[in-house]
Amino acid sequence: MSLWGSIKNAVKKVVRAVKGAVRVLVRAAITIVNAVTFGLPDLLLGFLTWPAKRLRLHVFVIMVDDKPVASTSEVMMAVDAARQIYKNGFNVNIEPYAEGFVQILTDRAPPSVVDYECGLTGLGSEFGEAGTFFAGHIAGWNAVPISLTFPVTVFVVKTLKSGDLGCSLSVIGDYVVIAPPGLKDHVALAHEVGHTCGLWHSGDHTNLMYFQSPAGEGTKWFQRNILRSSRHVQYW
Repeated sequence: MSLWGSIKNAVKKVVRAVKGAVRVLVRAAITIVNAVTFGLPDLLLGFLTWPAKRLRLHVFVIMVDDKPVASTSEVMMAVDAARQIYKNGFNVNIEPYAEGFVQILTDRAPPSVVDYECGLTGLGSEFGEAGTFFAGHIAGWNAVPISLTFPVTVFVVKTLKSGDLGCSLSVIGDYVVIAPPGLKDHVALAHEVGHTCGLWHSGDHTNLMYFQSPAGEGTKWFQRNILRSSRHVQYW
């Protein structure tokens, strides 16, 4: 590679990192503002689970070799399971952000997205090529928020290198990543969306946020407070 090519690649990496940092800071700021405004009543009294609230969801299925990595029916099985869990456990209605829940993403995904890596590497990828790709397709965002519903976007990728069923950047992200095996797990999607709404792992195997599969569908009173006060969960 020429010197000029190396310089251009270095500049691209710096730009991606800066954009990633801005996204994280903006999300953190919105999370804090929401917690002390619209989310405050539920942060204190969310365990009452009343009245019903809404969470918008949009699922992108990436394509590999011109074929989607999962079918719409497989995705909808996971979505329907999550809808039931959130209604029963939190009195939160999961609704489609767009006309329907599922969209096949025809834009070519980079290798770092096709075979995504969770954990600290996943956090670091927010500042690289994968994070840029996700940011370019997140529902309700275009550099800045354009929707006060703050939907959660799900990206179905080919594989997760860590062997996980799915992963999330917690409250600093607006998306979760899930592999086809995660769609077949009854609670994996609901679990990862829970992370995005501020929930952390539980040691109770009957709980939705149990740290490994299989997990249950149970919720604690404080989990209801936290999730219902999330910026992703609103009354409108």
